[in-house]
Amino acid sequence: MSATVIQAPLRLRPEEDRLEAGTRRKRGLIYVRVSKARADMISPELQVGHTRALATAENIDVVHEPIMDLGESGREFEERRIEEIKQMARDKKFDVLILWIWSRFGRNLRESLQHLDALMDYGIEVRAAKEDFDGKTTIGRFAIAQMLNIAELESNQKSDSWRDTFERRRNKGLPHSNRGRFGYYRCDTCPKWEAGEKVETCPKCRSGILNIDPVTGPVLAQLYRDYALGVSVRQLVVSLNRRGITTFAGKPFTSGDLHAVLDSGFGLGFVRYVIPELAHTVVTRPDGTTKKKRANRQRDITAYLYYQGVHQAVIADPVECERIWDAYTKRRIAQSKRGFFSNQARYSLSTVLRCSGCGGRMQTALRNKKYRRPLVDGLPNPLDVTFRCANHIDNKSRPANGTYVSLAVAEKWFLAWLEAEVRMDDETAEAVRAKMAQLTNKAPTISSP
Repeated sequence: MSATVIQAPLRLRPEEDRLEAGTRRKRGLIYVRVSKARADMISPELQVGHTRALATAENIDVVHEPIMDLGESGREFEERRIEEIKQMARDKKFDVLILWIWSRFGRNLRESLQHLDALMDYGIEVRAAKEDFDGKTTIGRFAIAQMLNIAELESNQKSDSWRDTFERRRNKGLPHSNRGRFGYYRCDTCPKWEAGEKVETCPKCRSGILNIDPVTGPVLAQLYRDYALGVSVRQLVVSLNRRGITTFAGKPFTSGDLHAVLDSGFGLGFVRYVIPELAHTVVTRPDGTTKKKRANRQRDITAYLYYQGVHQAVIADPVECERIWDAYTKRRIAQSKRGFFSNQARYSLSTVLRCSGCGGRMQTALRNKKYRRPLVDGLPNPLDVTFRCANHIDNKSRPANGTYVSLAVAEKWFLAWLEAEVRMDDETAEAVRAKMAQLTNKAPTISSP
């Protein structure tokens, strides 16, 4: 008796699935990164042009607007839109991620490979227009790792170059940059410095030694003397704004601007450099791995080393400069108490509220400790937190409405706004956008009374 041979049926996909897989073109997503964003940059357009050329040659449909990270370092991933790209990959919104060159994705080999692995796990193909390798092959994977390694090497070499430049300037008694600052200017022949523009130099100022400004230099000297004598920062700021004295960038003074000018010690003849050990912090990720991250916080004067500069102090007597600096640092450290707070938002509406009268930022204040209510989830009670218009504090200009509001009331209004936002029609939404644009355009032009 012969055995019956049973042949297993072929497991084929449905006909419609096979037709779709055979006819549908791949969907592409372009990613662009530029380390330094500026008005006249052309690199984003060049990157988009090359990546679209690759998409056309490979019959890839670019189905989304290019995702751009302008002004973002390739060594860091937290502030970039990589997570957004990974979420789009999880949602299967594209099939191919197209770069210009591999260094645009990242200049950190380990993290770049981790994110690339995650994208490939989601079935995403990653291509680079000018350095095109097939990441699905062993040789292609090796070539990609080498290109990312080279990108990291170039970044490290640039860092070493800047470190050497800063050390050379420090040894010469020069600040880390040669643009002017409040109380000083570079020379009479160079064009005025503009924010975001390259500093132009001439033979008169190429040495980098700044000169005392005949107008703002004496003002800076008096600011140091007054602060050392105990005059409040608010009084100093209000006085500056009432006299029409602006910052080096041409804006009205705030308390933060004044501290930035005085903390530098430049007016008393010093140049400062951050202590290397305090420039970075070690961050532990949820998976237990660590990374070195630039310390992004407001540093107090104890985070710097102060050296004697080659420029002239705004106060001619060096003995008086030393005495005033000692008095200044003593008061400044006493005011900071346990140090400066980080830039992380502390309250639910921090950085969200704007003054309805002037469009400026709101500053928080706490009720006197003697009258405070019990803490709520480890934070002050919302009824004890008050948001105040920062422009009113600095300039004593009280805009109509919205100068003061408690956190409790603001949260109540915010929740009501969210409920209304859900039901908002197009006409109302456009009116809100117009009002926000009006406040945004109004904020930078606030003037003191």
